[in-house]
Amino acid sequence: MDAKLEKIENSEAYLNIEVDSEKFEEGLEKAYRKIVKQVNIPGFRKGRAPRALVEVHYGKEILYEDALEFVIPEAYEQAVNELNVEAIAQPDFEIVEIEAGKPLKFNAKVAIKPDVELGKLEGIEVSVPKVEVSEEDVNNRLEEMRARYAQMVEKVDEPAELGDNVIIDFEGFVDDVAFEGGKGEDFALELGSNTFIPGFEEQLVGIKSGEEKDVNVTFPEDYQAEELAGQDAVFKVKVKKIETKELRPLDNDFVQEVSEFDTLDELKDDIRKSLHEMSEQTKTEQMKEEVLSLAVEECEIPLPDALVESQLDVMVNQFSQRLSMQGISLEQYLALSNSNMDDFKKELWPQAKKNASINLMLEKIVEEKGIEVTDEEIDKNIKETAERTGLEFEDAKKSLESVMDNVVFQLKLEKAVEYLVANANIKEVEVEKEEIK
Repeated sequence: MDAKLEKIENSEAYLNIEVDSEKFEEGLEKAYRKIVKQVNIPGFRKGRAPRALVEVHYGKEILYEDALEFVIPEAYEQAVNELNVEAIAQPDFEIVEIEAGKPLKFNAKVAIKPDVELGKLEGIEVSVPKVEVSEEDVNNRLEEMRARYAQMVEKVDEPAELGDNVIIDFEGFVDDVAFEGGKGEDFALELGSNTFIPGFEEQLVGIKSGEEKDVNVTFPEDYQAEELAGQDAVFKVKVKKIETKELRPLDNDFVQEVSEFDTLDELKDDIRKSLHEMSEQTKTEQMKEEVLSLAVEECEIPLPDALVESQLDVMVNQFSQRLSMQGISLEQYLALSNSNMDDFKKELWPQAKKNASINLMLEKIVEEKGIEVTDEEIDKNIKETAERTGLEFEDAKKSLESVMDNVVFQLKLEKAVEYLVANANIKEVEVEKEEIK
Protein backbone atom coordinates (compact mmCIF):
# COMPACT_ATOMS: atom_id res chain seq x y z
CA MET A 1 0.00 0.00 0.00
CA ASP A 2 1.15 3.51 -0.78
CA ALA A 3 -0.29 6.63 0.93
CA LYS A 4 0.48 10.31 0.47
CA LEU A 5 -0.72 13.39 2.33
CA GLU A 6 -1.85 15.67 -0.47
CA LYS A 7 -2.63 18.72 1.68
CA ILE A 8 -4.08 20.01 4.90
CA GLU A 9 -6.62 22.79 4.50
CA ASN A 10 -9.24 24.24 6.84
CA SER A 11 -8.57 21.50 9.42
CA GLU A 12 -9.14 18.77 6.82
CA ALA A 13 -6.53 16.34 5.51
CA TYR A 14 -6.65 15.03 1.95
CA LEU A 15 -5.05 11.61 1.47
CA ASN A 16 -4.16 9.77 -1.75
CA ILE A 17 -4.16 6.04 -1.09
CA GLU A 18 -3.19 3.19 -3.41
CA VAL A 19 -3.84 -0.48 -2.58
CA ASP A 20 -1.68 -2.93 -4.55
CA SER A 21 -3.40 -5.30 -6.96
CA GLU A 22 -2.71 -8.39 -4.81
CA LYS A 23 -4.44 -6.87 -1.78
CA PHE A 24 -7.36 -5.72 -3.91
CA GLU A 25 -7.60 -9.24 -5.34
CA GLU A 26 -7.96 -10.58 -1.81
CA GLY A 27 -10.89 -8.25 -1.34
CA LEU A 28 -12.48 -9.37 -4.60
CA GLU A 29 -12.11 -13.00 -3.54
CA LYS A 30 -13.80 -12.29 -0.20
CA ALA A 31 -16.57 -10.49 -2.05
CA TYR A 32 -17.00 -13.45 -4.39
CA ARG A 33 -17.31 -15.91 -1.46
CA LYS A 34 -20.03 -13.71 0.01
CA ILE A 35 -21.97 -13.04 -3.19
CA VAL A 36 -21.82 -16.56 -4.65
CA LYS A 37 -24.12 -17.70 -1.82
CA GLN A 38 -26.75 -15.18 -2.94
CA VAL A 39 -26.87 -15.59 -6.75
CA ASN A 40 -28.34 -18.25 -9.01
CA ILE A 41 -26.26 -19.65 -11.90
CA PRO A 42 -27.94 -22.27 -14.13
CA GLY A 43 -26.37 -25.71 -13.67
CA PHE A 44 -24.84 -24.93 -10.25
CA ARG A 45 -26.15 -25.19 -6.74
CA LYS A 46 -26.26 -21.91 -4.84
CA GLY A 47 -22.80 -21.15 -3.49
CA ARG A 48 -20.96 -23.49 -5.90
CA ALA A 49 -20.67 -21.43 -9.11
CA PRO A 50 -17.08 -20.54 -10.10
CA ARG A 51 -16.11 -16.89 -9.78
CA ALA A 52 -15.48 -16.58 -13.54
CA LEU A 53 -19.09 -17.59 -14.29
CA VAL A 54 -20.45 -15.19 -11.66
CA GLU A 55 -18.49 -12.37 -13.31
CA VAL A 56 -19.69 -13.39 -16.78
CA HIS A 57 -23.34 -13.48 -15.74
CA TYR A 58 -23.38 -10.37 -13.55
CA GLY A 59 -20.27 -8.43 -14.56
CA LYS A 60 -17.08 -7.97 -12.53
CA GLU A 61 -18.57 -4.85 -11.00
CA ILE A 62 -20.89 -6.98 -8.86
CA LEU A 63 -17.89 -7.73 -6.65
CA TYR A 64 -16.57 -4.20 -6.37
CA GLU A 65 -18.89 -2.78 -3.70
CA ASP A 66 -18.30 -5.61 -1.23
CA ALA A 67 -14.60 -5.72 -2.06
CA LEU A 68 -14.32 -2.03 -1.17
CA GLU A 69 -15.96 -2.69 2.20
CA PHE A 70 -13.27 -5.29 2.91
CA VAL A 71 -10.29 -3.31 1.60
CA ILE A 72 -10.85 0.41 2.20
CA PRO A 73 -11.24 0.53 6.03
CA GLU A 74 -8.01 -1.39 6.60
CA ALA A 75 -6.10 0.63 4.02
CA TYR A 76 -7.42 3.92 5.41
CA GLU A 77 -6.51 3.03 8.99
CA GLN A 78 -3.02 2.03 7.90
CA ALA A 79 -2.64 5.30 5.96
CA VAL A 80 -3.62 7.61 8.82
CA ASN A 81 -1.23 5.77 11.13
CA GLU A 82 1.66 5.96 8.68
CA LEU A 83 1.04 9.62 7.90
CA ASN A 84 0.44 10.61 11.55
CA VAL A 85 -2.99 12.07 10.79
CA GLU A 86 -5.18 12.62 13.87
CA ALA A 87 -8.65 12.01 12.45
CA ILE A 88 -11.58 13.24 14.56
CA ALA A 89 -14.54 12.34 12.33
CA GLN A 90 -15.58 9.77 9.77
CA PRO A 91 -13.86 10.31 6.38
CA ASP A 92 -15.36 10.88 2.94
CA PHE A 93 -14.01 8.51 0.28
CA GLU A 94 -13.69 9.06 -3.47
CA ILE A 95 -12.78 6.16 -5.77
CA VAL A 96 -10.21 7.23 -8.36
CA GLU A 97 -9.46 3.95 -10.12
CA ILE A 98 -10.94 0.50 -9.67
CA GLU A 99 -10.35 -2.48 -11.96
CA ALA A 100 -9.60 -6.12 -11.31
CA GLY A 101 -5.91 -6.94 -11.76
CA LYS A 102 -4.83 -3.33 -11.11
CA PRO A 103 -4.12 -1.31 -7.96
CA LEU A 104 -7.13 0.28 -6.27
CA LYS A 105 -6.75 4.06 -5.98
CA PHE A 106 -8.95 6.23 -3.78
CA ASN A 107 -8.86 9.56 -1.99
CA ALA A 108 -9.94 10.26 1.58
CA LYS A 109 -10.96 13.59 3.06
CA VAL A 110 -11.01 13.59 6.84
CA ALA A 111 -11.45 16.20 9.53
CA ILE A 112 -8.41 16.56 11.76
CA LYS A 113 -7.99 18.20 15.11
CA PRO A 114 -7.71 21.94 14.46
CA ASP A 115 -4.80 23.95 15.73
CA VAL A 116 -6.55 25.97 18.44
CA GLU A 117 -5.10 29.34 19.39
CA LEU A 118 -6.30 30.32 22.84
CA GLY A 119 -7.09 33.94 23.54
CA LYS A 120 -7.81 35.73 26.78
CA LEU A 121 -8.57 33.22 29.54
CA GLU A 122 -8.18 35.31 32.69
CA GLY A 123 -10.17 38.36 33.70
CA ILE A 124 -13.22 37.68 31.54
CA GLU A 125 -16.00 40.06 32.59
CA VAL A 126 -19.22 38.18 33.39
CA SER A 127 -22.52 39.50 34.73
CA VAL A 128 -24.96 37.15 36.43
CA PRO A 129 -28.34 37.96 37.94
CA LYS A 130 -28.59 38.43 41.67
CA VAL A 131 -31.76 36.77 42.82
CA GLU A 132 -33.13 36.90 46.35
CA VAL A 133 -35.80 34.49 47.54
CA SER A 134 -38.78 36.59 48.65
CA GLU A 135 -41.80 35.78 50.76
CA GLU A 136 -43.83 36.04 47.55
CA ASP A 137 -41.73 33.23 46.06
CA VAL A 138 -42.35 31.05 49.11
CA ASN A 139 -46.08 31.81 49.09
CA ASN A 140 -46.33 31.05 45.36
CA ARG A 141 -44.79 27.62 45.99
CA LEU A 142 -47.27 27.02 48.81
CA GLU A 143 -50.15 27.93 46.49
CA GLU A 144 -48.80 25.46 43.92
CA MET A 145 -48.90 22.77 46.60
CA ARG A 146 -52.46 23.72 47.50
CA ALA A 147 -53.48 23.49 43.86
CA ARG A 148 -51.75 20.11 43.50
CA TYR A 149 -53.65 18.67 46.47
CA ALA A 150 -56.93 20.43 45.74
CA GLN A 151 -60.17 18.47 45.84
CA MET A 152 -62.45 18.43 42.80
CA VAL A 153 -65.98 19.55 43.59
CA GLU A 154 -68.86 19.34 41.11
CA LYS A 155 -70.59 22.52 40.01
CA VAL A 156 -74.32 22.01 39.61
CA ASP A 157 -75.77 25.45 38.89
CA GLU A 158 -72.64 27.59 38.66
CA PRO A 159 -71.10 28.43 35.26
CA ALA A 160 -67.73 27.10 34.11
CA GLU A 161 -64.63 29.24 34.64
CA LEU A 162 -61.04 29.04 33.44
CA GLY A 163 -59.29 26.38 35.50
CA ASP A 164 -62.42 24.22 35.80
CA ASN A 165 -62.57 20.71 34.41
CA VAL A 166 -65.47 19.96 32.06
CA ILE A 167 -66.65 16.60 30.79
CA ILE A 168 -67.96 17.07 27.25
CA ASP A 169 -69.28 15.32 24.17
CA PHE A 170 -68.31 17.07 20.95
CA GLU A 171 -68.34 16.69 17.18
CA GLY A 172 -66.66 18.95 14.65
CA PHE A 173 -67.98 20.02 11.24
CA VAL A 174 -66.46 21.85 8.27
CA ASP A 175 -69.09 23.16 5.83
CA ASP A 176 -71.72 21.10 7.75
CA VAL A 177 -69.76 17.88 7.10
CA ALA A 178 -68.31 15.95 10.05
CA PHE A 179 -64.56 15.37 9.70
CA GLU A 180 -62.48 12.40 10.78
CA GLY A 181 -61.07 12.60 14.30
CA GLY A 182 -63.36 15.45 15.26
CA LYS A 183 -65.67 13.51 17.58
CA GLY A 184 -65.31 12.61 21.26
CA GLU A 185 -67.44 11.46 24.17
CA ASP A 186 -66.91 11.97 27.91
CA PHE A 187 -63.78 13.97 27.15
CA ALA A 188 -62.16 15.59 30.22
CA LEU A 189 -60.91 19.10 29.42
CA GLU A 190 -59.35 21.69 31.70
CA LEU A 191 -60.42 25.13 30.53
CA GLY A 192 -57.36 27.27 29.94
CA SER A 193 -54.99 24.33 29.41
CA ASN A 194 -54.77 25.05 25.66
CA THR A 195 -55.39 21.39 24.92
CA PHE A 196 -57.74 22.20 22.05
CA ILE A 197 -57.14 24.57 19.16
CA PRO A 198 -57.06 28.31 19.96
CA GLY A 199 -60.42 29.84 20.86
CA PHE A 200 -62.18 26.58 21.73
CA GLU A 201 -61.83 26.50 25.51
CA GLU A 202 -62.53 30.19 26.07
CA GLN A 203 -65.97 29.84 24.43
CA LEU A 204 -67.01 27.32 27.11
CA VAL A 205 -66.46 29.83 29.90
CA GLY A 206 -69.87 30.72 31.35
CA ILE A 207 -71.63 27.55 30.19
CA LYS A 208 -73.50 25.40 32.75
CA SER A 209 -73.73 21.66 33.20
CA GLY A 210 -76.27 20.10 30.81
CA GLU A 211 -76.10 22.95 28.31
CA GLU A 212 -75.12 22.69 24.64
CA LYS A 213 -73.23 25.18 22.51
CA ASP A 214 -71.82 25.63 19.02
CA VAL A 215 -68.14 26.58 19.26
CA ASN A 216 -66.76 28.36 16.20
CA VAL A 217 -63.02 28.08 15.56
CA THR A 218 -60.44 28.35 12.80
CA PHE A 219 -57.73 25.71 12.50
CA PRO A 220 -54.17 27.14 12.44
CA GLU A 221 -52.53 27.43 9.02
CA ASP A 222 -49.76 25.05 10.15
CA TYR A 223 -52.16 22.43 11.58
CA GLN A 224 -50.71 18.96 11.06
CA ALA A 225 -53.84 17.60 9.38
CA GLU A 226 -53.39 19.43 6.08
CA GLU A 227 -57.02 19.03 5.01
CA LEU A 228 -58.08 21.05 8.09
CA ALA A 229 -55.32 23.68 8.10
CA GLY A 230 -56.80 27.18 7.89
CA GLN A 231 -60.38 25.85 7.76
CA ASP A 232 -63.31 27.34 9.69
CA ALA A 233 -65.07 24.71 11.80
CA VAL A 234 -68.02 24.39 14.14
CA PHE A 235 -67.94 22.05 17.14
CA LYS A 236 -71.27 21.00 18.60
CA VAL A 237 -70.53 20.63 22.30
CA LYS A 238 -72.58 19.27 25.19
CA VAL A 239 -71.33 19.85 28.73
CA LYS A 240 -72.13 16.81 30.88
CA LYS A 241 -70.29 17.77 34.07
CA ILE A 242 -68.28 20.66 35.55
CA GLU A 243 -65.78 20.28 38.35
CA THR A 244 -63.79 22.98 40.10
CA LYS A 245 -60.77 22.84 42.37
CA GLU A 246 -61.50 23.47 46.04
CA LEU A 247 -58.33 24.56 47.81
CA ARG A 248 -57.76 23.29 51.33
CA PRO A 249 -56.89 25.63 54.21
CA LEU A 250 -53.16 26.28 54.53
CA ASP A 251 -52.75 25.05 58.12
CA ASN A 252 -50.69 22.58 60.11
CA ASP A 253 -53.07 19.71 59.28
CA PHE A 254 -52.46 20.29 55.57
CA VAL A 255 -48.69 20.54 56.12
CA GLN A 256 -48.57 17.25 58.03
CA GLU A 257 -50.53 15.45 55.33
CA VAL A 258 -48.50 16.60 52.32
CA SER A 259 -44.98 16.87 53.77
CA GLU A 260 -42.62 15.52 56.41
CA PHE A 261 -43.03 18.65 58.56
CA ASP A 262 -45.33 19.40 61.48
CA THR A 263 -45.86 23.12 61.14
CA LEU A 264 -46.37 25.68 58.40
CA ASP A 265 -43.27 27.60 59.51
CA GLU A 266 -41.10 24.49 59.12
CA LEU A 267 -42.45 23.90 55.62
CA LYS A 268 -41.82 27.54 54.69
CA ASP A 269 -38.21 27.30 55.89
CA ASP A 270 -37.67 24.19 53.80
CA ILE A 271 -39.21 25.81 50.70
CA ARG A 272 -37.07 28.91 51.22
CA LYS A 273 -33.93 26.75 51.48
CA SER A 274 -34.89 24.76 48.39
CA LEU A 275 -35.59 27.88 46.33
CA HIS A 276 -32.27 29.39 47.41
CA GLU A 277 -30.38 26.24 46.34
CA MET A 278 -32.19 26.23 42.99
CA SER A 279 -31.38 29.91 42.52
CA GLU A 280 -27.69 29.34 43.25
CA GLN A 281 -27.57 26.36 40.90
CA THR A 282 -29.21 28.36 38.12
CA LYS A 283 -26.80 31.24 38.70
CA THR A 284 -23.81 28.87 38.56
CA GLU A 285 -24.96 27.32 35.29
CA GLN A 286 -25.58 30.76 33.76
CA MET A 287 -22.15 31.87 34.92
CA LYS A 288 -20.44 28.85 33.32
CA GLU A 289 -22.38 29.30 30.09
CA GLU A 290 -21.52 32.99 29.90
CA VAL A 291 -17.81 32.42 30.66
CA LEU A 292 -17.56 29.71 28.01
CA SER A 293 -19.35 31.83 25.40
CA LEU A 294 -17.07 34.81 26.00
CA ALA A 295 -13.88 32.74 26.22
CA VAL A 296 -14.49 30.86 22.96
CA GLU A 297 -14.98 34.18 21.15
CA GLU A 298 -11.40 35.05 22.09
CA CYS A 299 -10.03 31.88 20.45
CA GLU A 300 -9.04 31.13 16.87
CA ILE A 301 -10.57 27.74 15.98
CA PRO A 302 -10.72 26.63 12.32
CA LEU A 303 -13.69 24.30 12.56
CA PRO A 304 -14.29 21.63 9.87
CA ASP A 305 -17.92 20.93 8.96
CA ALA A 306 -17.39 17.21 9.59
CA LEU A 307 -16.71 17.93 13.27
CA VAL A 308 -19.84 20.05 13.54
CA GLU A 309 -21.79 17.19 11.92
CA SER A 310 -20.47 14.81 14.58
CA GLN A 311 -21.51 17.20 17.34
CA LEU A 312 -24.89 17.59 15.66
CA ASP A 313 -25.41 13.81 15.70
CA VAL A 314 -24.63 13.76 19.43
CA MET A 315 -27.18 16.51 20.10
CA VAL A 316 -29.88 14.80 18.03
CA ASN A 317 -29.28 11.49 19.84
CA GLN A 318 -29.41 13.18 23.25
CA PHE A 319 -32.65 14.96 22.34
CA SER A 320 -34.12 11.70 21.05
CA GLN A 321 -33.24 9.94 24.32
CA ARG A 322 -34.90 12.67 26.37
CA LEU A 323 -38.04 12.33 24.26
CA SER A 324 -38.07 8.55 24.64
CA MET A 325 -38.08 8.97 28.43
CA GLN A 326 -41.36 10.84 27.94
CA GLY A 327 -42.73 8.09 25.70
CA ILE A 328 -42.32 10.09 22.48
CA SER A 329 -40.21 9.19 19.46
CA LEU A 330 -38.23 11.80 17.53
CA GLU A 331 -40.37 11.06 14.46
CA GLN A 332 -43.54 11.79 16.47
CA TYR A 333 -42.05 15.02 17.81
CA LEU A 334 -41.15 16.22 14.32
CA ALA A 335 -44.66 15.41 13.07
CA LEU A 336 -46.31 17.20 16.01
CA SER A 337 -44.09 20.26 15.57
CA ASN A 338 -44.76 20.32 11.81
CA SER A 339 -41.03 19.90 11.08
CA ASN A 340 -38.62 17.43 9.49
CA MET A 341 -35.11 16.16 10.20
CA ASP A 342 -33.40 18.53 7.77
CA ASP A 343 -35.06 21.61 9.29
CA PHE A 344 -34.45 20.28 12.80
CA LYS A 345 -30.72 19.85 12.13
CA LYS A 346 -30.53 23.24 10.45
CA GLU A 347 -31.99 24.80 13.58
CA LEU A 348 -29.46 23.00 15.79
CA TRP A 349 -26.43 23.73 13.57
CA PRO A 350 -25.36 27.07 15.23
CA GLN A 351 -25.44 25.49 18.69
CA ALA A 352 -23.60 22.40 17.44
CA LYS A 353 -20.90 24.66 15.98
CA LYS A 354 -20.60 26.53 19.26
CA ASN A 355 -20.48 23.31 21.32
CA ALA A 356 -17.77 21.84 19.08
CA SER A 357 -15.68 25.01 19.40
CA ILE A 358 -16.06 25.06 23.20
CA ASN A 359 -14.99 21.41 23.46
CA LEU A 360 -11.86 22.08 21.40
CA MET A 361 -11.07 25.14 23.52
CA LEU A 362 -11.40 23.16 26.75
CA GLU A 363 -9.18 20.37 25.39
CA LYS A 364 -6.53 22.96 24.56
CA ILE A 365 -6.79 24.46 28.05
CA VAL A 366 -6.31 20.99 29.57
CA GLU A 367 -3.23 20.54 27.41
CA GLU A 368 -1.67 23.97 27.98
CA LYS A 369 -2.40 24.18 31.70
CA GLY A 370 -1.41 20.57 32.35
CA ILE A 371 -4.74 19.82 34.03
CA GLU A 372 -4.87 16.39 35.71
CA VAL A 373 -7.35 14.59 37.93
CA THR A 374 -6.50 12.85 41.16
CA ASP A 375 -7.53 9.38 42.33
CA GLU A 376 -9.68 11.07 44.96
CA GLU A 377 -11.56 13.05 42.28
CA ILE A 378 -12.13 9.89 40.25
CA ASP A 379 -13.42 8.04 43.32
CA LYS A 380 -15.74 10.96 44.11
CA ASN A 381 -17.18 10.74 40.59
CA ILE A 382 -17.66 6.98 40.94
CA LYS A 383 -19.37 7.50 44.30
CA GLU A 384 -21.77 10.02 42.74
CA THR A 385 -22.53 7.56 39.95
CA ALA A 386 -23.16 4.82 42.52
CA GLU A 387 -25.57 7.01 44.49
CA ARG A 388 -27.36 8.08 41.30
CA THR A 389 -27.77 4.52 40.02
CA GLY A 390 -28.32 2.74 43.34
CA LEU A 391 -25.18 0.62 42.97
CA GLU A 392 -22.52 -0.22 45.51
CA PHE A 393 -19.25 1.67 45.03
CA GLU A 394 -17.27 -1.36 43.80
CA ASP A 395 -20.07 -2.36 41.40
CA ALA A 396 -20.20 1.17 39.96
CA LYS A 397 -16.40 1.20 39.63
CA LYS A 398 -16.47 -2.10 37.76
CA SER A 399 -19.25 -0.92 35.43
CA LEU A 400 -17.16 2.16 34.51
CA GLU A 401 -13.91 0.29 33.83
CA SER A 402 -14.43 0.09 30.08
CA VAL A 403 -15.12 3.85 29.79
CA MET A 404 -12.76 5.10 32.49
CA ASP A 405 -10.57 6.95 29.98
CA ASN A 406 -13.63 8.92 28.87
CA VAL A 407 -14.64 9.56 32.51
CA VAL A 408 -11.18 10.97 33.26
CA PHE A 409 -11.27 13.05 30.06
CA GLN A 410 -14.64 14.57 31.01
CA LEU A 411 -13.39 15.36 34.51
CA LYS A 412 -10.43 17.21 32.98
CA LEU A 413 -12.80 19.25 30.81
CA GLU A 414 -14.89 20.12 33.88
CA LYS A 415 -11.74 21.32 35.65
CA ALA A 416 -10.94 23.46 32.60
CA VAL A 417 -14.36 25.10 32.99
CA GLU A 418 -13.66 25.62 36.70
CA TYR A 419 -10.35 27.26 35.76
CA LEU A 420 -12.13 29.76 33.51
CA VAL A 421 -14.76 30.55 36.15
CA ALA A 422 -12.18 30.90 38.93
CA ASN A 423 -10.21 33.40 36.82
CA ALA A 424 -13.20 35.41 35.61
CA ASN A 425 -14.44 38.72 37.04
CA ILE A 426 -17.96 37.83 38.17
CA LYS A 427 -20.39 40.66 38.83
CA GLU A 428 -23.88 40.18 40.21
CA VAL A 429 -26.49 42.57 38.84
CA GLU A 430 -30.00 43.33 39.98
CA VAL A 431 -32.63 42.28 37.43
CA GLU A 432 -36.35 41.75 37.35
CA LYS A 433 -37.19 38.10 37.82
CA GLU A 434 -39.06 37.89 34.55
CA GLU A 435 -35.82 38.94 32.77
CA ILE A 436 -34.00 35.85 34.04
CA LYS A 437 -33.93 33.12 31.40
